[in-house]
Amino acid sequence: MRRWIGLLGSWALLVLALGILGYAAATQAITLADARKLRRYEAVDEAIEGEVKRQVQQMQETMSKRSTQVTALQSEVTSAEKQIEDLRDTNLVITVSTKENHVYARRNGQLVFDAVCSTGKGTTLRSGSETIIFRTPVGRFRIQSKEEHPMWVPPDWHFIEQARENGLDVVHLSRGQRLGDLYVSDHDVMSNGSPLPGGELIVRGGAIVIPPVGTHQREFPDVLGDYRLNLGDGYALHGTQAVSQLGRSVSHGCVRLSNEDIARLYAIANVGDEVVIY
Repeated sequence: MRRWIGLLGSWALLVLALGILGYAAATQAITLADARKLRRYEAVDEAIEGEVKRQVQQMQETMSKRSTQVTALQSEVTSAEKQIEDLRDTNLVITVSTKENHVYARRNGQLVFDAVCSTGKGTTLRSGSETIIFRTPVGRFRIQSKEEHPMWVPPDWHFIEQARENGLDVVHLSRGQRLGDLYVSDHDVMSNGSPLPGGELIVRGGAIVIPPVGTHQREFPDVLGDYRLNLGDGYALHGTQAVSQLGRSVSHGCVRLSNEDIARLYAIANVGDEVVIY
């Protein structure tokens, strides 16, 4: 009897062990299936993420191309506008003879204006490594803009030239710098708390002071007369105070006319009119 009981117990343990092994195998199978599903989900996510990145990159490239196209189109429009402006009222042609120091204007071939002028003197000014030649450029130009009561803001060479003519040195006054009783406040050069008048050379200690650009003392009114026809690059036809020098090559490159003559030319000239200098 005890023998049968032992056998039954062994069978029971065997069945229980087999059950546990079967459950473990089933659990492992489920875990492996879930892992495969998870890997598939991850692969799908990676594919979706890659596709989204590709589409975003494609959209960015498209936007960049369109931006470039818009910029190019704007440039073409600007160029076309300039060409249209250049063609407007070009029946008036202004010619400047640097040899004769004379200005002529013809409308449809008919002479409608002539006056004596002053052109570039052809001298040089050396400052450090820079060499400036004061000559009137020759070639074909267009009137870029018209100005009434223009203000002259002289370049540094004006102060250097004036200093050398008077046996003086030059010194630059920078913003925030104090030079003896001089200092820059806002848009004025101050002396002991009072702004100095504009349009006059500032001399201190045997040197001409070059004021900063943008200050009132860097502006010289009336030097260019009442009118200016701008040709670009700093060159222009304008009036002058040095009427006695007309007919001579004495300018720094611009074409000077008497205030009466520049007023007459200003009245008949338009932006875009051709100017031929020879």
